[in-house]
Amino acid sequence: MQAESVIGVIPNARIKTGMFSSTMYTLVFTNYRLLMAEATKDVVTRQIEVARAQSKAQGGGFFSQWGAQLKASFGFAEHYRALTPDQILAESPGNGALTPADVRELKFERKRKDVGNDDSPVHQDYLKITLVTGGGKKEFNTDTEDPNIDQARAMAASVFGGAVR
Repeated sequence: MQAESVIGVIPNARIKTGMFSSTMYTLVFTNYRLLMAEATKDVVTRQIEVARAQSKAQGGGFFSQWGAQLKASFGFAEHYRALTPDQILAESPGNGALTPADVRELKFERKRKDVGNDDSPVHQDYLKITLVTGGGKKEFNTDTEDPNIDQARAMAASVFGGAVR
């Protein structure tokens, strides 16, 4: 049996938890399952501290460290590509995993939202991901379409086969 490894990541996948609140996850696909890594305050803070320290160690001043901090807050995809599946699951108590036996349907849709104003409208494509398991249905919305819908489907299909729509 081949060792489990990360094959792809969908960052910034949010589940709406209230009228104005949501919980953000990074969806990590391995060759055997889907890992859901919750972006808790502690995880984000650790990422920022590591990035700031690395920048400082490389001789970066205030603005370099600030730039590294901003980049780290949006760099969860790279963070999870560098970890093993066991490290990802152990990182936070809210992290979990689903195997192909757990997933009934995994649906990907391209959606569009308006992010500009009335004077200069801007449209932003994003992914809506619907995950149906024996325990119910979860809907994730990403901030962007990165990876694009075809890449996301292919990544998921390599693990979940016919359950992907």
